Amino acid sequence: MQKESVILNKLKALKDAAWGLPVKNHRSYLFARKYAIKTKGLIDEGVRAVGEEAGETEEMARSFFKLLEAKLDLSGRKEPPSEEEVEAAIEQLKDVGRFSIFTTLVILPGGVVSLLGLEILARRFGIKGFNLIPSSFRKRQKSNLPAKPE
Repeated sequence: MQKESVILNKLKALKDAAWGLPVKNHRSYLFARKYAIKTKGLIDEGVRAVGEEAGETEEMARSFFKLLEAKLDLSGRKEPPSEEEVEAAIEQLKDVGRFSIFTTLVILPGGVVSLLGLEILARRFGIKGFNLIPSSFRKRQKSNLPAKPE
């Protein structure tokens, strides 16, 4: 605890000393000021974008739950949804997150290789059930598979 206060005092003294120095080069001062203003603007824009994204995510969640209520017909039935229906709905909710990661990685150069590499790495470390690929992309029909050589 005492070491922290000593370090903080030294940092405060350094900061005070730095602010007390005269500006030797006006161009450097203008550059630093321009950089600071631009950085502050970018940070403000980032914070605004995160807030907007949170609002959009909340709206998506409301839409998802409306869709889920309609699919499970919660208002028109007397018995609760079966365990299979609830599991399918939860899996679909997981797919929403997987799809956002999947599309982001697929767009990037080498993203597909990275995606497969992450899944293989997770399996090597014994992480069961780790999937970044949405279920609709994991489904394989027998007609899509190549014929077995005889």
